[in-house]
Amino acid sequence: MNTPPAPRILAPTCLALILAALAIPVLRAAEAGSLTGTVNNVATGNLLEGAKIEVPQLGVTALTDNTGHFVLADLPAGTHEVVATYVGLDPARTQVVIAPGQRAVRDFDLTTGIYKLDAFKVTGEREGGAAAITAERNADNVKSVVAMDQFGNLPNLNAAEVAARLPGVVGFLDVADTINGFIVRGMDRNLNSVTMDGAMMTGQGAMNRTSIVNNITGTMFEQVELTKGHTPDKGADSLGGTINFKSRSPLSMKEKRRINYSFSGRLAPSFTQQIPLREQHRFHQIINVGYQEVFDAFRGERNLGVAINLFSSETVLGWFTTTRDFENTTNQPAYLWDYRTADAYDPRHQDSINVKLDYRLSTATKLTFLAMASNHRETAKRTYLTRAFTTQSVGTSGTAGILPGYTSRITQVRPVAGSTIDVTETGPNIFANRTRRVDVNGEHTFVRFQLDWNARHTQTHIVGNNGGTLINRITNIGWILDRTESDMYPRFIQAGGPDFTNPANYRPAPNGLAANLTYTDQDADELGFNARYTLPVRRPAYVKAGLLRRDQHVREEAHNRRWNYTGTTALPADDSIRMFDEVKSGRHIPQWDAAFLMRDRQPIDSSLWREDVYFREQSHFTGTDAVRETITAGYAMGQAKLGRTGLLGGVRMEKTDTSSWGWVRARSGSTAAQQAADPIGAAQRDYANNRRESSGRYTKSFPSLHLTEDLTPNLRGRLSWSTSFGRPSLGNVVPNETVNENNQTLTVNNPGLLPQTAGNWDATLDYYFEPVGNLSVSWFHKKIADYIVNGVISGTVPTGNDNGFNGEYGGFTLLRNANAGTAVVQGWEFSYQQQFTFLPGVLKGFAAQANFSVINTHGDFGGRTNLTTGQVAGFIPRSGNLSVSWRYRGFSTRVLVNYASTYITNYSAASAGRNLYRFPRTATNLGFAYQLRPALGFSCDITNVTNEPQAFYRGIPDQLQSRILQGTTITFSVTGRF
Repeated sequence: MNTPPAPRILAPTCLALILAALAIPVLRAAEAGSLTGTVNNVATGNLLEGAKIEVPQLGVTALTDNTGHFVLADLPAGTHEVVATYVGLDPARTQVVIAPGQRAVRDFDLTTGIYKLDAFKVTGEREGGAAAITAERNADNVKSVVAMDQFGNLPNLNAAEVAARLPGVVGFLDVADTINGFIVRGMDRNLNSVTMDGAMMTGQGAMNRTSIVNNITGTMFEQVELTKGHTPDKGADSLGGTINFKSRSPLSMKEKRRINYSFSGRLAPSFTQQIPLREQHRFHQIINVGYQEVFDAFRGERNLGVAINLFSSETVLGWFTTTRDFENTTNQPAYLWDYRTADAYDPRHQDSINVKLDYRLSTATKLTFLAMASNHRETAKRTYLTRAFTTQSVGTSGTAGILPGYTSRITQVRPVAGSTIDVTETGPNIFANRTRRVDVNGEHTFVRFQLDWNARHTQTHIVGNNGGTLINRITNIGWILDRTESDMYPRFIQAGGPDFTNPANYRPAPNGLAANLTYTDQDADELGFNARYTLPVRRPAYVKAGLLRRDQHVREEAHNRRWNYTGTTALPADDSIRMFDEVKSGRHIPQWDAAFLMRDRQPIDSSLWREDVYFREQSHFTGTDAVRETITAGYAMGQAKLGRTGLLGGVRMEKTDTSSWGWVRARSGSTAAQQAADPIGAAQRDYANNRRESSGRYTKSFPSLHLTEDLTPNLRGRLSWSTSFGRPSLGNVVPNETVNENNQTLTVNNPGLLPQTAGNWDATLDYYFEPVGNLSVSWFHKKIADYIVNGVISGTVPTGNDNGFNGEYGGFTLLRNANAGTAVVQGWEFSYQQQFTFLPGVLKGFAAQANFSVINTHGDFGGRTNLTTGQVAGFIPRSGNLSVSWRYRGFSTRVLVNYASTYITNYSAASAGRNLYRFPRTATNLGFAYQLRPALGFSCDITNVTNEPQAFYRGIPDQLQSRILQGTTITFSVTGRF
């Protein structure tokens, strides 16, 4: 992408400053020594990452690594005062004698008065907040950090719960109210990368790029980082920001051994609103045990750290959904022609084990091994959907479905052929996600030269087994839908036709019985190498370069089947199934269970069902494909500290190669008669000879510059210009062909599609204050280019057998997805946190955190008209979080509030009546805890206290389109550490 004018000015400035630093006189002490050691928090027993070690007289500083270890190299012989500082702790000063050519060792134990007043030494929340502020303060770029224990107990022990509380981040919620990806600064979840210890995580979908972490326990992580200003040594493939889950080093504790445990039970209490299916299973458990120990290995001292985390949980989700569709208008009155209600019951099980080994071979070399195995299973998910719909026409005769005289609250449907009630049951669905990951890393320090390398393998295997879908139907039915008394639970009164409460009046719909089975395998291998050289100058400065190669492979396979009913009588209904809609409105609709008809994914009584064999054979072709993506990256960067000014700049280059294969349908496909007579042969003729292979390649460069300025000891300003991108979905690479014979056009996927790119400006002002607090104000501006647009003319299909389409479609107009259009996203982010330990008495236990984001956008987004904030689907203009906690001796309590404003989820420029919006949502969690002693504590956490739903409206707020109720849950826990 073209470099904006401002960076062209800043780039020479960066180079000039680094050259100036090189010109400063070099330290030439022939027999210089060094100082090494650790920094420890006395109260918690944790070795501190990011603590600052300084020799004030020399202007030499170092930061401790993730094991609390530091090295000050090339110190002149003599006696020096050394100062260790860390946010929220009192500084420590000492005199150290450096002998010529020798290494001195000095450890620092930090504490503060507030810890001395605490009844217990386990004060992780306080230290977690301090660690997050320290990481942000030490960063050379714009970054937000939050500790995993900063919000107290996590009711679901879920990593996504913490990440969603970062400024500028909104968790994308699925129908079960679980976080299914992250929207960062208005950017879609598929355009933001999620990493673990800096490396990519394989996703839970098929060809999308969403990394779903709601099936990964948060107990294995120490912090969550959100990088908004990308630096060259990290991946730039995140349009909004990169979320990184950072694991703790087992060498980062002072004691010999540490064991943590948490035994929890989650309850959907009887006095809260739950669906009947959930009432059958109100209680379930969560177990987590963590073990850490430091060993003296191979004649070393405290040089091997071992951490093992075991996690097991059962979560039962149950929710009610109502969905409606109105007349395509924003005028009133508007009739309601499509009304749906659904109950869903989803028991989920998760087990995982995580092992991390840190081995310090010497003071100069550390090796790390990490292994993760996670199994996520949904074994018996069931969904019961009732849909009443009719034709979208008004009249008193013929096929008209809507009677005249409807109001904004009452619609009457005529009993005509198009007036239908479908009752659909799906399940039991089985979903299994098995993830395995192995990381091996090495770090080597040779005075001024530092090397690190990593090798990683991640594998995800997903099985989706839809045990059965059964659709029963009744037609020629009339009804009155009356929202006068309740919009959420309207009166649904029969107004003609056969009795819809009698199961004998229903019959299976065409293709009314189905069973689907899908497999998805994802593998990612990554190898990286970085080298850093500290320049021999008085001022801190270094240069750094590195290489990375990542190979990702995704393969999916489908085995789908469906049957038509050949019987003449109604199927028996299950009278034991009761829906939430019946509880609230009194409407009784009979329900069926597909599981009673199926065994081993086929009907028990084959005499009543005829399989669509062609569909089975066809789906195997259309549902089986594969994509491979190989990324080769390299970068070079430099950093210098000139007094109060820090400067970091460089460039990253990435080359992306893709290849894929899959089947498409022949131009002259088989007829319905041929499919019925010879279904297997027809599917073979339609697809077997049309296996397509495609490939693509693009190379991009991503320069960036980051400036920091310490305006005062507690006030830091940051200015960053960076470039980033969002890769196209892998589905764009898979072969696909759609032909329009009348228009002589052929629409195909584009494997050479370029990513969407952004030039980002970030300006931040951070004020830090004791004890443990900061205030941050940020402004950002993104200019996004190369939006992906569908159906762009890209030439004419050549003639000849080697035209890429088996000689077919010669002369057709070729349509592909293409890059076009621009947009601007900009906004403000405000963040505040503080622990009020300076207050008197019981007030010193208060702490607060808050953030709020305001963003807007405008541009053509690849279209022909200019759009603004309220017209861009999925763009959330306002979001925020609030946390208020109070601790007194062993007791603590916390309130967590999450807010997202109204936003549009589907936009139609031609018809405002089709626009779909989400209502604003404020979800509140409440927690209480009592720590009897370090080894024993109790807690109670209430999730979604007010049972806040997800609610959407069509066109205008009075036209409720859907509303999803998940219910309130209470989690009781016994926790401890010894």
